[in-house]
Amino acid sequence: MNTSETNQRIDELEFKLQYQEDVIESLNQALVTQQKDMLLVKEKLAALGKQLDTYRQQQTIHEGERPPHY
Repeated sequence: MNTSETNQRIDELEFKLQYQEDVIESLNQALVTQQKDMLLVKEKLAALGKQLDTYRQQQTIHEGERPPHY
């Protein structure tokens, strides 16, 4: 293998390495965004669960009392 071929192979490897680094960085950014979105969804779900619990406590039916839909 001569110097020209070796340099060409090195250039190709450097190009592939740079491409992989770019892909890894973009995947990392996507993952960070998804993690932030998941945390936001979890917070909203917890708040919704609290609202539902509050609503259920307000809507308790006393013994012997029929619900309004009967």
